[in-house]
Amino acid sequence: MKNLLSNTYKRIIIIVIDILFSWYIWEVNIWLGNPCYTTAFSRCFILSVTTFLIVYTPFEIYFSFRDLWFDRWKRLYQKDLEVTTIKINVSDGFIFGNLVKNHNKSIISSTNALIIVCHGFSDTNEKLEYFYFPLALQGYIILAYDARGTGKSKKIGKRSEFLKRIEDFQEIIEWVQSKEEFSNVKIYCVGFSIGGITALAGGFLNKKIEKIIAISSMSHYKQNIPKYNPIVMLSYLIKGVRLFPKEEDNIKLSPYLLFQNTQKELSTEDWNQISKKVMLIHCKNDKVIKFKNFRENQMILNSPSQNLLVLKKGGHSQKKNECVLVGATLNFINS
Repeated sequence: MKNLLSNTYKRIIIIVIDILFSWYIWEVNIWLGNPCYTTAFSRCFILSVTTFLIVYTPFEIYFSFRDLWFDRWKRLYQKDLEVTTIKINVSDGFIFGNLVKNHNKSIISSTNALIIVCHGFSDTNEKLEYFYFPLALQGYIILAYDARGTGKSKKIGKRSEFLKRIEDFQEIIEWVQSKEEFSNVKIYCVGFSIGGITALAGGFLNKKIEKIIAISSMSHYKQNIPKYNPIVMLSYLIKGVRLFPKEEDNIKLSPYLLFQNTQKELSTEDWNQISKKVMLIHCKNDKVIKFKNFRENQMILNSPSQNLLVLKKGGHSQKKNECVLVGATLNFINS
């Protein structure tokens, strides 16, 4: 659930605070006796405008350089990869995304696999290009989509409709299986944060999905969704996130409970086989989805060491862990 506020909201908040601060400078100048109404470009007006620019400009420079940082992947891989916009019909609209393929068909044939990428709460699929472009370069077909309420899929629902996200994911799996070109490919899934819940809840019991990688994912939804931080709680409430769902919904949103119920229904042999299809990745210093979520999911899955990756730093957004995530993913799906 990273990036709780979109760039637009962040800019609006900064501008509002900046205007209030500039207005305060204006009032201070009036109190000091500086002329404010005698000429159009009076001293206090100039001071207020200057204050606004001094406060706002560094933030805008930061946003611009950050966008350049994310966009660098397009320039690095543009000559090697084909990126096609796709539109998938789900129950109440269309989900949009990117289908990414290597231009070299022999490399694609060598992997014969498709990876579905599920992003976090307020992200879009483009924010994860650093992750899936290198995978596509290795020959994996990538289906990276914008979840409902985000990016190009913004019109069909709200980003807080987590149960609907799971339903959408299952319909995307059906779409993949309906395409002749994907009829014989292996299907893998990678989910970040709420995308991890989506991939686990929607794909764990699906026999067509051979492997799932859950990055910064929850275990128990109701227990662990961050709701005691006032700022986070306010952000979730504004966006309609359900902090106290019904028990039946909580079960659907809690991977741990899904694992627990599945284990009860399967033989030991079948459980050992299905539980090994999951890899868990988490940072110890994750402040949004605490590390105990990783421990709880690891415990119920009884995951072997090769299915686990614990990182000391990087937080919920996995900052500076780009290469590690790509390497770990390739190691797991190639094993």
